[in-house]
Amino acid sequence: MSGLLVAGNFYIDRLSKTGQSIGIFGPINMTKLEIKTEADSKIRTSKKKDSYGQALDDVKIAKPVELSIEFDDVPSELLAMALMGKVVDVNQASGNVADVAKTLPANQGWLELGHKNLASEGLTVKQAAVDLVLGTDFEVNYALGLIRSIKGGAVDAGGSITVSYQHNAMSGRAVEGGIESQVRARIFGEGENLANGKAIQLEVYESSLMPNKAIDFAASEFVSGGLTGTAKVVTGKNSPFLYTELDA
Repeated sequence: MSGLLVAGNFYIDRLSKTGQSIGIFGPINMTKLEIKTEADSKIRTSKKKDSYGQALDDVKIAKPVELSIEFDDVPSELLAMALMGKVVDVNQASGNVADVAKTLPANQGWLELGHKNLASEGLTVKQAAVDLVLGTDFEVNYALGLIRSIKGGAVDAGGSITVSYQHNAMSGRAVEGGIESQVRARIFGEGENLANGKAIQLEVYESSLMPNKAIDFAASEFVSGGLTGTAKVVTGKNSPFLYTELDA
């Protein structure tokens, strides 16, 4: 006899709508991996004089297995699941823009130039034929490609300008969120029962999940996410999940 305290490496295999693997990622730092099994009672109640209201038969019928996970590892694939989205590749080529006409808003409002990840060198801003001075007449957010006038500068009230700049290449991964109605995934892993030192394995063959926690991008602590849903019995398996403790 022993207790159960698991240290485990768990992986997620996101599935397509047809149940095909999209890709396995992990191990994930799971802060919760909860499987809940319940049953409904079907009771035949006595109407007889001597046993009125008592159970004559009580049949337990298994309910769908509930699954709940929480995590504080947030790779793009898992973040997409928590935001009901999908991962797409980001590829922006570098380029140059010369003497493009823009209009600065009044009252020091920001203007989008049309590209992000601007190079800090080679950016020039003119009003008519006069060069404007960075830090005196205008300021720039290079990462977002934003420009605005500075109060007291030559374009304090906004107006027409021409801008030349270079934008650097960008590559990475982005999450298009809020577009998937459900998340389908296989969850599996291996580890150790720290109570007795035995190796364990756990696999949930397929589950239909949805987020149960908001993703707080302004949190003061590490961001965590959560998903909850139902484990399914898939073709060729006898149960929705399998837990194994190995003797050797």
